[in-house]
Formats: sequence, structure tokens, C-alpha cells
Amino acid sequence: MRLKLTAILLLFLLPVMAYEPMEHENILKVKYGFVSQLDPYLSPLSYHGQQIGIGNEWWQPFNKTDKEGYPIHWSHVGRLDINGLSISKKHYNSPTYGLGIYAGWGAYYHWNWFAERLELQLGPYLEANFMARYMSINFNKPFSFDFGIDVMAMTGLYWSFYGKKTSYRLRYLFRTNLIGTDYLPDYWQSYYEIAEGVPGNARCSGPWNHNMIRHELTLDFQFPHSTWRLGAEHIFLNYRTQYMQYDQHQINIIVGCIWKYKIHPNVKL
Repeated sequence: MRLKLTAILLLFLLPVMAYEPMEHENILKVKYGFVSQLDPYLSPLSYHGQQIGIGNEWWQPFNKTDKEGYPIHWSHVGRLDINGLSISKKHYNSPTYGLGIYAGWGAYYHWNWFAERLELQLGPYLEANFMARYMSINFNKPFSFDFGIDVMAMTGLYWSFYGKKTSYRLRYLFRTNLIGTDYLPDYWQSYYEIAEGVPGNARCSGPWNHNMIRHELTLDFQFPHSTWRLGAEHIFLNYRTQYMQYDQHQINIIVGCIWKYKIHPNVKL
């Protein structure tokens, strides 16, 4: 009887045991910082201001081992950031408001040294970015936006070190665009023409007419019951057309919390 019960339990447990749950790392963060922007569609002047944002990113390996039992060094990361900004020209009372959305996913190969304390990451990254702006004092062209999808190169380096009942991770992450597509409104268009579907400048983009650099330096603190992140990021974005050159600089302070979890995949219900 006991042998029969053991055999029945194994039939139920073997599919679950065959798939070891993968560990996911999730980071929820808030950002606050400085932004400088030049949008010649709205104004030939450069505007400066502040922004606040929220974001989330998640890191996880594809698999720990392959079919032959050898370790797999490929992992992937997803990110989503939403920023709200208020900028104005010095001595002007009417600010320009904006909303920026950045979403992306990438895969990277990683090399480890010194008992996995030092890690180098390298791989491709796909990102979509959207920025909308509203300038209340501009009656003919109060609204502007740009949109881009970029294939980027991503590299990262982190070092882990430990204390008594604590651990720390210092990470530097860098991304830059290689090729993609973007959209900018034509300099001669008005905002209602954009709304009516008049084509703007949709084109193939790359370092020759579009530059994006995103890099950040973060320090993660793991305590007995919680893990926190403190860091800074810099974003540079530049579009160039025959009539316009759009620039944006962002410098943000990042504060976030980190937690890890595992998912047990359902093979059969």
C-alpha cells in the first residue's frame, strides 16, 4: 500500500521537480532630477526645469542549464519608465509641461569572475521612447511630440561585496542606439495638421541623425529584511533634421526597492 502511495505521489511531483523555478529580480524606483530641453518646433530657446518619474525593471536568466547540464550565461531584462516634467525659460512665468515614456527589453551574455562577485554584461537592447510637450504661451504650435524605436547596444559591469549581515552591489549600465526609426513633426506643420494625420518626418535613424545615450550608476544595499537602491542616471537625446535640432539632457537621482521571487511553472493543471 505504501509503495502504491509513493508511486502516485511521484507521478504528480516529477513534472514539478523537473522544472526548477527561476529567480526573478524586480526593482521599483522613483526618480527626481533636472532636465534641459531644446525643441525648435515650439521655440528656438532652450528651456530648463525639473521632473519626477516612476519606473520598474526586472532581471532574470533564461535558464540555468541546457539539456546537457551546462550552465547558460544568457539572461534578459525589461524596463519601463514614466516621467512628468515642468520646464521654463528663465524669467518666463509660463512653463512647458511634458510626459515621457520609455519601455524596453534586452538580452545579455554575462561573464563572471572572483566567485561571481564581478560580472560583465553585453548584449542587444530594444527600446521605444515617446515624449509629448505642451507650451501654453504658443498659440500656433502649443503641442509637440517625438517618437522613436531603437536597437541599442547594452553593456554593464557590477561588483558585489559583503559586510556583516549585509551585502552590496555597485553597478554601471550603459546603452546607446545603433539603428532604428523615429518620428518628428515637420517644422512647418501646425498641431491640428498633426492631429489630422498629415505626415511628419518618419525615417530610418542612427548615429548619423539620431543619438541616444543612457547610462546610470547605482548602489544596492541588502539588509536582513529589505534591499534598497540609490543611484544617478544621465540621458542624452538628440534628433537632427534639415530644419531642426532637438536636444534633451536628463540628470536624475534614483531611489528604489528590490525584491526577488521565484515562479513555479505549471506544466499541466
